Amino acid sequence: MKILLDLDGTLIDSRERLYKLFSYLVPQSSISFSEYWNLKRSGMGHREILQKFFLYSEEEILLFEGEWFQKIELPIWLALDKPFDGVTDHLACLSERNELYLITARQHEEITLNQISSFGWVGLFHKILITKQKVEKDVLIRSQLQTDETDWIVGDTGADIQTGKRLGIRTAAVLSGFLSKESLQNYRPDLLINNVLEFKTRI
Repeated sequence: MKILLDLDGTLIDSRERLYKLFSYLVPQSSISFSEYWNLKRSGMGHREILQKFFLYSEEEILLFEGEWFQKIELPIWLALDKPFDGVTDHLACLSERNELYLITARQHEEITLNQISSFGWVGLFHKILITKQKVEKDVLIRSQLQTDETDWIVGDTGADIQTGKRLGIRTAAVLSGFLSKESLQNYRPDLLINNVLEFKTRI
């Protein structure tokens, strides 16, 4: 069985990176870490946050978005990421009986591979698929491997669930990432679990 795993919010906790970059780019912000993530998990994007709380103009929003896109994967910010507790051992267990594939919408392949290598995960995956923000996940997956209805995709976003449905595979949504339970339920995943560690009890 093939298991396709998302990276950010599924295997690693990148909340600190995103929050600190937001605070860096919006120095006038006094929004706390918990407040920021409550807003994000409620479905509020940066555009709405910047308009509602900081009265950003369209030009200022576009400038923010450009800076965010350029900086979000720089090593100085990626250094704030950390694997969720127990994930490394869990991946090792899953890999004993299944084919694991990492699928991420990261921009920079070399930087991403360096980070994954630093976690000691490279040998656990049959393939590491990186969209480079140039292709949809399902298109990249189809170009690299064949899937069937017994396979799974595990992710923390609605886009991950939609990817699985387009591929005709089973979908598991985790609550460890960027969307609330209510938001994820709207995408009708086959499973809705707290984190990737619970996936072992479902297969």
